[in-house]
Amino acid sequence: MARIAAGLICLLLLAGIAAADELAQSCSDLSPDGQTCCKNTFNLQEENRIMFAAPTVVDYSESTGNLLVRGPVPVLVREGAGNQKGCKNFADWKFAYDELNTMIKNKKTDAPLYFSDAKKAAMVTDLQDFDLKDYHVIIISLLNNGDTNQLYFSVEKAAFGGAFSTCSGSPLQQGTLRGTEANLVWSNTIGCPDNNPTCLHDRMYTNSDNFCGWVDTVQNITALLTTKDPSGKKRFIYYHCNHGADRTGGITIGYLLTANPTMTLPHAIMYTTYLGRESGSPPWAPDPGARNIAAAYCKSIGGLCDMNEGTRVFLPGSDTHSHLPGQEDPVVTPTLSPVTTTVPVPVQTPVSPGRYIPPGSSEVTF
Repeated sequence: MARIAAGLICLLLLAGIAAADELAQSCSDLSPDGQTCCKNTFNLQEENRIMFAAPTVVDYSESTGNLLVRGPVPVLVREGAGNQKGCKNFADWKFAYDELNTMIKNKKTDAPLYFSDAKKAAMVTDLQDFDLKDYHVIIISLLNNGDTNQLYFSVEKAAFGGAFSTCSGSPLQQGTLRGTEANLVWSNTIGCPDNNPTCLHDRMYTNSDNFCGWVDTVQNITALLTTKDPSGKKRFIYYHCNHGADRTGGITIGYLLTANPTMTLPHAIMYTTYLGRESGSPPWAPDPGARNIAAAYCKSIGGLCDMNEGTRVFLPGSDTHSHLPGQEDPVVTPTLSPVTTTVPVPVQTPVSPGRYIPPGSSEVTF
């Protein structure tokens, strides 16, 4: 029996060595202990700002002072800037609290172009002394359950004391961040690259512990921004995927269409791609799967979804027409007619009220 046990131990050790060798051969960005591949991920830090869709204000509530920000995964996986060296052992990965705080401070006067002058002025005034410690922090992670994403999310969980919420109908689980009450939400979201109607329906309306309905995620974010936190603090709501462009971009399009009913789908895509601007470099266009589901969502809410738009819309607080770069203003703004599409998009089905009941209450339900 002892010989059998020893043999099993030996086999396990050999398997572990083989796995480590395989990782070393397949990974050019390996940690010192040889157990973790950083996969050329960039730290969330100011020096890397142009290397991902950097933290950017999406919206600000003048009535609550709550701030909505999009961005990449807030983790530190290596020593310093860049992504070619310095991969840390997984045990040394950490949540990028200070770095996120710094990146917001550095751009606290940058408001999206779709803000009215009054809203921009209110936000800039409110953020003069911005510091995360003064906010109730809510992180919404759009990561899926892939191997590396699980590692990222485990870093987030550790930062929040192990507590997190899903979208399966349970109340927000209270966690702590830097000794202060905070919330972490896992809202696994993905698009539909093939634009299949069944995929669109399932991705938009299905909630489970392993996947979050796209519609609910947009509605949850909207409600969190517009309602006051029971703590009396303003909310800092940060939603992210890996690089801040695809899943995060798709949700951003949906949010903009919800918050600004007169905004067209092409405008929402433009502002999402250029991080609140009409142009810029580099662009961060969401992938086709994210754009497909955003377009389906636009139709489901009766939005202005014509991708060949030649019309103009009034943005909030503006008395001039907004337009896409390079377009000329027409003499008359025509009324946008409903668009006929060859791709059938399911009619929105009711979402159970138990999923999410946030307004003005002491608890938010996912």
